[in-house]
Amino acid sequence: MALRKEKEKEGSRQRILDGATEEFAGAGFAGARIDRIARRTKLNVRMIYYHFGSKKGLYRAVLQDIYERAAQILSESEGRPDPTGAAISLYVDLLAQHPHFANVLVRELLDGAKHLRAIFKEHPDLFEQVHMRARSIIEAGVKNGLFESSDPAMTVMSMTSILCFMSASRDVAPLFLDGRQLDASGLKAHLFQLLFMGLNKR
Repeated sequence: MALRKEKEKEGSRQRILDGATEEFAGAGFAGARIDRIARRTKLNVRMIYYHFGSKKGLYRAVLQDIYERAAQILSESEGRPDPTGAAISLYVDLLAQHPHFANVLVRELLDGAKHLRAIFKEHPDLFEQVHMRARSIIEAGVKNGLFESSDPAMTVMSMTSILCFMSASRDVAPLFLDGRQLDASGLKAHLFQLLFMGLNKR
């Protein structure tokens, strides 16, 4: 009975995170409404506050969830023959499977990253697991003679910015792509050509 209740509790928490991600993606932190998230998830407002305490707590939990998934991707990539390519491919897949993630991240950055700063201050390990680990993958490529010497921090920022902005722009992509839809395989092929032609040693 206790195990079942725990599973139900975790299930409702994830439902709230999923619904909140969609709400924050569309309205940003300032415009999001807890009552709309309750309607999306078919859970009451009290349940949302029970799990997350406040709108700010819920928003930061959404950001943390996105970063934890990115950390998992980088962890999986490190053991691959081509960790940089694997990381980019897995990240494109993540954004394709969860299209609202990119919108949330872009909105947060445009709003000054106040909440991300707070999360990194409270959980410095999360910054290490994502940004510092991504930099170390680039540094390893340079050390192994695969890539030209580059600024790893700038390279990681460039890659993630392109990925997030392109994914967040998916609904208007046909306007700029002669009517074509943006798809994961096409984005991967384009990024590999664009980024690795610049990074790879000739």
